[in-house]
Amino acid sequence: MEITVHYFTVLRKLTGKRHEKIDIKDKSTLEDMVAVLVEKYGEGFERYVSPPKGKKGLQLVLLINNKDSNQLNGLKATLHDGDTVSLILPIAGG
Repeated sequence: MEITVHYFTVLRKLTGKRHEKIDIKDKSTLEDMVAVLVEKYGEGFERYVSPPKGKKGLQLVLLINNKDSNQLNGLKATLHDGDTVSLILPIAGG
């Protein structure tokens, strides 16, 4: 199945793309999709999408069709053909 992935901020620079279509297996989850992207883009990409040591979860905000993935079962959310996933790094400041 095919999904569209949108990249923002530093992920856009790491991938060299604003968005792309990727093929993943049927019934894949967000976690599966992230693993495919880490394999494709390597350690630099993984550093931004993997949880910091000692913490659970990704340091990304993941949207599936513009809905927060945390409201859709988080990393276990099942993706469907034609879905759009946005990977956004949270912005911190003070």
